[in-house]
Amino acid sequence: MKETEPIDAYTLLAEAKNSEHKEAYRVQERSRNYRIGVGARLTSSGEPSFFLEALIYLCPNSPTVDLTLLEKDLMFMRDLQERGYSLSCQDGSYISCEITVPPQNLATELETIKSTTGRIFQED
Repeated sequence: MKETEPIDAYTLLAEAKNSEHKEAYRVQERSRNYRIGVGARLTSSGEPSFFLEALIYLCPNSPTVDLTLLEKDLMFMRDLQERGYSLSCQDGSYISCEITVPPQNLATELETIKSTTGRIFQED
């Protein structure tokens, strides 16, 4: 895993306020089978919210099904769900796992998730 930049929640929030969709997002880690990022968005009432998202690709770069990879994906999604992440299917090709956290917890949650991916996907 490569070193990522520190998370600046206030810069994310400023970018969300200035964006058309009132959301800003930064990819923190990427592999062939998942992507992890942090973001900020404004609710319809204008309240800020910060989140972490993990996208799990179901069939990355291959027309064949890799059952070993799918088992690892399932372990990862179970870990995330136990941590309170919501899971939803997106476009039939990936699963989005997201949790809302206070801005001061973004870095800690990110490091926990990166540690989990290191443990589960260590051979990839």
